[in-house]
This record gives sequence, structure tokens and C-alpha cells, in this order.
Amino acid sequence: MIRLATAAIILAALASLAAILANLPGDVAIHLGGYTIETGLSGLAGAVAALVLLSLALFWLAQFVWHMPARLREMRKAQRREEGEAALADALMALARGDAAQAGEATKKARAKLPDRALPMLMSAQAALLQGEADRAEENYRTMLGVASTNAQKLLGLQGLYYMAQARGDMESAGTHALRVLEIEPKAVWALDGLMALAVRIGDWEAAAIWLRRWSRAGVKRAAVKRRRAVLNLAEAQSLISDDSDGGRDAALHKAEHAARLDANLVAATALTARLQAGRGEVKKARRLLRQAWARRPHRVLAEAWLDCSSDQPAAGLMRAAAHFIGKQRDHYESHMLRARLALKTQRWAFAQTLLTPLSEAADAARPVFEMLAEAAKGDGDETGAQGWQARARNAPPEAGWMAAGLRLSEWQAVCPVTGQLDGVHWQTPHTLPTADHAALTPPHISALAAPPPHGGLSPLG
Repeated sequence: MIRLATAAIILAALASLAAILANLPGDVAIHLGGYTIETGLSGLAGAVAALVLLSLALFWLAQFVWHMPARLREMRKAQRREEGEAALADALMALARGDAAQAGEATKKARAKLPDRALPMLMSAQAALLQGEADRAEENYRTMLGVASTNAQKLLGLQGLYYMAQARGDMESAGTHALRVLEIEPKAVWALDGLMALAVRIGDWEAAAIWLRRWSRAGVKRAAVKRRRAVLNLAEAQSLISDDSDGGRDAALHKAEHAARLDANLVAATALTARLQAGRGEVKKARRLLRQAWARRPHRVLAEAWLDCSSDQPAAGLMRAAAHFIGKQRDHYESHMLRARLALKTQRWAFAQTLLTPLSEAADAARPVFEMLAEAAKGDGDETGAQGWQARARNAPPEAGWMAAGLRLSEWQAVCPVTGQLDGVHWQTPHTLPTADHAALTPPHISALAAPPPHGGLSPLG
């Protein structure tokens, strides 16, 4: 619009000038090489205007011809880019539906059309992984580390190599790739997080603290940093429990208490603190800690820890103690389950059934509810009723527990044994029926991943 207005103003100015010159009186005589050219002033102005216009036209034509090859190259480049992006879209759709062959063909075309882009190489690596060709995927990732590659391409390639090394249990290579990432991008959060997890796996708590400090300065939110400190303290406390000396137990208790203070929602830290306190003879202090945590949020892990800390009490007095422990949370699901367990322990079959029957009527009633009802019915002499509850238990969903990427664990762990992610174990309801044997669920490569190398196998500090 601005260009059009400018052109209109220029044309109007030229037209006005031409009109002024045409109305001016006078003649012009030009002597050139023995010849004399005589014309009016208006004729000279027209000739000059025509010469200027012709010169401009020749200049624009020469410029158009000069830039024609560049324009053609840009057009071909744009066409190749459009074809490459279309191939990438086809590859994404193929990967989404699990079509490895189509994904491979589409990524091959995309790499041919977009040789300097990182995404086609990344897609090619993912397609190779989908086809089960780990070597070809690793080759694609290493291609992204070439001298001519950009830093963004190198970061993607190193990230792919890191996760492949982690999946096959090669912790030393994984740490090396993460360290190379930090040479390019010192605040790469995922690399710092990965190095922190590797340090935890080998028990190098000093290195884990160093990586945590760098991770906290990489733009991570304060709440996440506080949670991570709690996780590291709890993990170190778990590692110190194996030390039977008084100093080891005291250090473990100190770390567990610090973890519980940092994150009240980390129930595993509260439970471990209470058990360690009870082990030192501080039973009342342990029960008070668990009662305070229960008042904030009832949890089965807290209930199990309370039962461990109350093992010195007679069975007859446990129900009264449980009522004091439960407090105002009498209507909570976990409160009913705790009281029902105690009722079964003291053979109060009818009371257990009274507590559990309302829970069994829920649409998502978990398997332990029906198993406990079967035990109560059997204890009450109702074999038919016990069989009916057992049948319902077989078809009921499992109860929530510590889950690590679909794998059920018997206790909380700092590092997910499936993905290698720090703080990757959460209290969840399994989507599939669990198997009691942890090892039976663990594929060979996950077993290798879960077993860290010796301390000297990886130096996170590089």
C-alpha cells in the first residue's frame, strides 16, 4: 500500500512538471558534430523523460535477469522444503500408528529433501528403533554429531545416544553423552537430571549434590528443587540403613528426617523416619510423627509403618490405639482398611465385615477388600460366602502401590528401574494386573539397567 501511494505521488509530480514545461515559451538549439538540433522546450523535456524511462526499464530488466538464477534456486528450495515437510508429516503419522516400514520410507525421503535439518535424522532414528534396528538408530544419532552439524542437531543426537545407552545399561556411556551435552548447553535440564540420577544409582552422594546445585540454577522451579532435595536425602538414608553401626543408623535417621521436613507428601520418608525412631526406642515420638502425617493425608504406607511401630502392644489394645491414631479421619478409605486389618488380626470377623462391606459396593473396589472379606467369611464359618468373595477378588482391580512405568515395586525407590528417571516411582493404581514376583516382570535389558556398575564405572563429575 505504501509503495503504491509513493508511485502515485511520483507520477503526479512528473505529470505536473511535464505540464509546467509544456507551457513554458522558448526554443532550444543543440550543436553536436557540425549538426544543429532545434526544438521547443517542451519537446526537449519529453525527450529527456523518454530517455529516463528507457534507462529505468533497461535497469529493471537487467536486474531481473541477474537475479533470475537466485529466484529459481529459492523456488526449488521452497519446493524441496514443502516436499520434505510433507514427508515428515507422513513419517509422524506412520510412527503414531506403528507402521515401521512406512515410517522408514517417509523419513528416507525427508532426509533427502531436508539434508541439513535435524528433525528428519531424528525421525529416521525413531523409525529404526520401531523396526528393532538399534544399530541403525545409533548410527543416525551419531550422524547428527558431525562437524557440519549445528549445536541443536548435536544436542538431539547426544540425547538419543544417552537414552539408548541408558536402556542397555551402559551407565558410563550415558554419563559421557550427558557431559558432552553440558559442554554445548551448560543448563540442559535433562542432562543435569540424568547425571544426578546416575550419581544416585552408584551412591555418589557428593556428585549428586553438585548436580542438584547446577540443576537448581538451570531455571527449575523452587518447589521442584525442594522435592528433589527430599528425594536425594531419602535415597541416601535408604543406602545408610545397611550399616548396622550406631553411626550409620543415626546418619540414616538424620537424612530421613530432613527428607520428611522438606516434603511432607513424601510418605516414604515419614514412614522410614518413624521406623528408625522406633528402632532407637523412641516409639512415642515415631507414633506422634505418623499421627501428624495421617491427620494431613491418610496413606497405606503410613498405616503399615504405624503397625510396625505398634508391634509391642497387645492385640486387644490395638483397636483402641488405632482409633486414637485415626483421629478425625474415621471416614477415610485407608482408615476403614486399617481397622479391618486389625479386626481380622483379633478375629473379630463380624466387625471386619461391617467395615469392609460398604467398601465392596464401590464400582472401583480393589482386590484386597474382597480378599479380606473372604478371610472374614471363612473365619466366621461361611465357606460359601468366602468362595464368592474370592471369585470377586480374582476379577477386581489391584490396589494402588509403588509403580515404576507400569512395573509394581514392593517399596519406594529413588530411581525408576525401567526408565532410569530420578523420582520416577509414584503411588498409583496399576493399569494391568500385577505379578507378585518383581523379577518376573523385568525384561533382561531392564534387569541390566536396574543393576548399576561398580562405583568406579562412571565418574559423574567427568
